[in-house]
Amino acid sequence: MKSKPTPFKLFFCIVFIIILFLFSNHLFAKEPSQTLVLVGGALTTCASLSPKNCEKNTQISGKTHNVFALSHTKISQIKQQWPSKNSQAKNNTIKNLATMQAKSSPTLSKKELLWLWRDIDSKQLNSLSDQEYNFVIDMLEVAQIQSDNKRLKEQVNTALNSESAATEILQFISGSLKVNDTNPSILAITASRRDPYESADFYEGLLSFPNVNSQWLALTPALAKAITTNKCDDLTTLRHSEMGLYQREHIYPDRTQAEYQLCKKGTDALVELIKNSTGVMFNGGDQSLTRKVLFDENNQPYPWTKALQSRPVIVGTSAGTAVQSGGQAHAGNVVMITNGTSLSALKEGAQAIDAPSERSNSDSLTYNRFGGLGTFSYGVLDTHFSERNRTLRLGTLLDDLSANQDQPTFGFGVDETTALVVIKSEAGNLMTVIGKNGVVMVKSTGQAQAKTKTYSYSYWPVGSVIDIKNNDFTLSQRSISQALPAIKIPPLPVQRFGSILTQAKLRSLTQAMCLSQEQTAVGQQDEFIISLSTTPESAYHRISAAQYGCAVSNLEIAVSTF
Repeated sequence: MKSKPTPFKLFFCIVFIIILFLFSNHLFAKEPSQTLVLVGGALTTCASLSPKNCEKNTQISGKTHNVFALSHTKISQIKQQWPSKNSQAKNNTIKNLATMQAKSSPTLSKKELLWLWRDIDSKQLNSLSDQEYNFVIDMLEVAQIQSDNKRLKEQVNTALNSESAATEILQFISGSLKVNDTNPSILAITASRRDPYESADFYEGLLSFPNVNSQWLALTPALAKAITTNKCDDLTTLRHSEMGLYQREHIYPDRTQAEYQLCKKGTDALVELIKNSTGVMFNGGDQSLTRKVLFDENNQPYPWTKALQSRPVIVGTSAGTAVQSGGQAHAGNVVMITNGTSLSALKEGAQAIDAPSERSNSDSLTYNRFGGLGTFSYGVLDTHFSERNRTLRLGTLLDDLSANQDQPTFGFGVDETTALVVIKSEAGNLMTVIGKNGVVMVKSTGQAQAKTKTYSYSYWPVGSVIDIKNNDFTLSQRSISQALPAIKIPPLPVQRFGSILTQAKLRSLTQAMCLSQEQTAVGQQDEFIISLSTTPESAYHRISAAQYGCAVSNLEIAVSTF
């Protein structure tokens, strides 16, 4: 009887295989190898702002929340510097802030501030535009200074992580950096957030690996604009116009000063700094914001973009993973997904964003036809995948793209606290999955009809190794040969599974089919019937005994209406 591998042992087996693969390629490859660590989001990390992610909810020292205060001075500044021409919104806001001040304690958390505002005038708060709302919140924030006159920072302690899978992903990142360089370094880019300065402390702490030099790179949309137009002294104004961000020089003076110093050194110094780094990490948030530090308004790459593309190790999480899509695939240009839900995608289809860095605030499925950084050219990357039930949003996008013959047919969805690792080298490329859950591959079958759309669905659990051959992706024979024996469980009940596109129900159903060796199942969401069935190309393999440890290959998903 085979012994059951623990996730910890399984992780280090994978690490050994990949490090061996990397090392052999260093000996023979003409070009440097590259490792992509593409995390699906929710890289659960113990930090002073997130004690729930620490063992036993341990509260570590450091910044625990942002602080806000209402005062005559602040309210006057808001009135004088109001960012829009909507005078009614301004007057109503000033009136409500004055009322709130009379009822307010000296300092407030953001939650307390918003609850106070809702109690005064919830309708008025909700009527503000994003620009107006962000302006008010930014202006009311106050700096947190310690007794030594230094800024209070968010602290990270990965040794206290309550989620071991997150720690394993971080260990893999650290190991990859050290394999690629005897004196490794990694730069953290936090441009996916509207306020990249706020995220800098966390990512510097997250990447503080032993014997690795890690630092925040002040590559913000404001910096990109300033450094390429010789307007470093206008950074404060550019934060307003390019980022919709205010008063950061008062809240994070050390970060904005680092941004200014980087700007003054010029483009060549920035490019050289990136070229001298072993790796770079892109944070989560909004991939359209990250794209603003990679390409200008004319969709031309910035002088440093090529240097970022060529780092030996590239890490992304959530938006930082999605932005890696792009470049040229075997079937044409690879786009970058930007928004939407599976249900809205089925009802409305996909919509291309024409402006290079345009964003969408609706639930509609949108994509940037220009693509992202382009380190991942196999297909479209998506994140928070099974947890937010995004299979049919990705499938719908692939369907819409397949109408144009020069578009890719593959989509890759990475689950939370999970990483799709891609090893690229002259000796050959492969993929593997590390972390907690799994990776979905969706393939457009090109069989869409008037009332039915059909997709091929594969699920690769943690521990899977994926072969890349002939523009296709298959579970490796190594993974198949090491699979656990099938287990006997009762067959699925003969019923239509409701609300199948909510929560992570589609993943649960496909896993149940895999474990029970079921040939068919049917789900429903609103007017849509989702039929799942095996084909001659389908296969099930139990990679591990984990909750989502069953590998599904080429399951057919057909979507129809009734």
